[in-house]
Amino acid sequence: MRSYSTLATMILTLTGLAACDVPPESTADAPAATAADWILTNGRILTVDASFSVVQAIAIQHGRVLAIGSDAEIMALAGPDTKHTDLSGRTVVPGLIDNHMHFVRAAQQWYRHVRWDGINSRAQAFEMIKERARALNRGEWVVVVGGWNFAQFHDNSELFTLSELDAVAPDIPFYIQEGYRRGFANSAALTAAGISDETVFEGPGTLVKDDAANLTGQLVGSAMDLVTAFIPAVADDVWDASLQDTIMSLHQMGLTTVYDVGGNSVTPAHYDAVKRATANDELSMRVFYTLNNFNSIGGSAEEIITALKNHSPDLTGLRFAQFGYGETVYRPMRARPWQVSQEDLDKFQAIAITAAENGWQLNEHSQRDEKIRDMLSVFERVNEINPIGNLRWTIAHNDAISPESVKRAIDLGMVFAVHSSRRNVTPASMQNAGEAGLHMPPARTIHELGGIWGLGSDATTVASPNPFHTLGWVVSGRSGSGDRTLVETVSREAALTAHTRTNAYTLFREDDLGSLEPGKLADFAVLDRDYLTVPEEEIENLRSIMTVVGGKVAYSEL
Repeated sequence: MRSYSTLATMILTLTGLAACDVPPESTADAPAATAADWILTNGRILTVDASFSVVQAIAIQHGRVLAIGSDAEIMALAGPDTKHTDLSGRTVVPGLIDNHMHFVRAAQQWYRHVRWDGINSRAQAFEMIKERARALNRGEWVVVVGGWNFAQFHDNSELFTLSELDAVAPDIPFYIQEGYRRGFANSAALTAAGISDETVFEGPGTLVKDDAANLTGQLVGSAMDLVTAFIPAVADDVWDASLQDTIMSLHQMGLTTVYDVGGNSVTPAHYDAVKRATANDELSMRVFYTLNNFNSIGGSAEEIITALKNHSPDLTGLRFAQFGYGETVYRPMRARPWQVSQEDLDKFQAIAITAAENGWQLNEHSQRDEKIRDMLSVFERVNEINPIGNLRWTIAHNDAISPESVKRAIDLGMVFAVHSSRRNVTPASMQNAGEAGLHMPPARTIHELGGIWGLGSDATTVASPNPFHTLGWVVSGRSGSGDRTLVETVSREAALTAHTRTNAYTLFREDDLGSLEPGKLADFAVLDRDYLTVPEEEIENLRSIMTVVGGKVAYSEL
């Protein structure tokens, strides 16, 4: 990390760009060296450039960073119409980028969601349900889907009882889901779903009943579908408003860019709300998304190969663009236990060859090393036919990847997407995993071996979407319940780089996003406290008090 004057750099940059006159969202360099539109001074600006430079002030012009430097240097760029903001010593970070989020799926129901991310009181969690129930129209449901576990409730971490749930909101159906493991429904929701004590469910999964054969409200595995199938559909206008609510919530966390990777239940319709917002110039979040068998095509190898040939990755769009394929490239590659036939491995290789020939980045869901080893063997063969080093193929999750596999992936030029879903790991799961669980994912190993790696959440069903939860977890090793569950921690600087600059590289947008340098888009967040000096256990509680996207304020408390 360096803190220094950048006047020389600024002057060279401005001189070289003096003849440029480009649209603010193009990928060209910064505009001409006239007066800044906006200057922000008296701050602690973490540029996250290659030297992790820290400066006092920043100038914005036409949505891009015009210059960075000392207060005096930046004030010299002010004109009669320049807006000036005194940061009063506050810390500024580049706009945070999540490299793996199920964004469009979350946006559909965000308006009726209650998020328990970071909530440590069961009583407070129930109050949040009551508040949301009061705000919704008659006939709506309240849903709590993911990002939490019972261990985080310090006042009572026992499983919910049906009588307890009914006391919270007896007349409003609500459904609570803990990851993909189990769900809980109050009596109003069970009744709406046509479930009674007499209901028989033969599985897989369990409709849990007590010793007297009475419903407990708990549904395990596929039994959750008995209730979720009856959660009301969402009209387009409600969906559009819910999307805006989602975006605003994420801006409050400092997020300015997300990479949506499809996921279970996602359909082409899930992207329509984003398309409408884009058409109406109402999309303040940068949304990149993958082509996959959920959102547009079938899942057979032949259908995937055809789609990769018939579509083209968008490597220039900066607001809403599809450019990768995944996170599930080919469904048989997610077999559990790891038993993939040679026929399916051959089909996976054919898909990968087609992706390489057509310039597609692959983003492959990979948690276990035995799967990763076989996948890398396929990619190594593909690389001999068509080099993949410039395609930035990505291993998503990496929970149990071995050092040997990390080295093989590095040799192929691959990127490692590390996710904070294990921030939600329970004490029981840690006990079952033993010592190995403390190294999942091996972020420090990947970092020290020289891997290109970025951070994401895998939100919102299995993780919190809050990037400061992710940053706090990978720096401190603390789970959502406060237990130390990760020894593979990294420095604050490495973590922030992974949530900004590296992710821009993963998205092929490193010339425009990821750091606060002249010529790049002015995406940044002003924080309530200093990321570099707060106690590491407090990083998860940081928040943005102003989030800016392309030089425009998207959210502000200032």
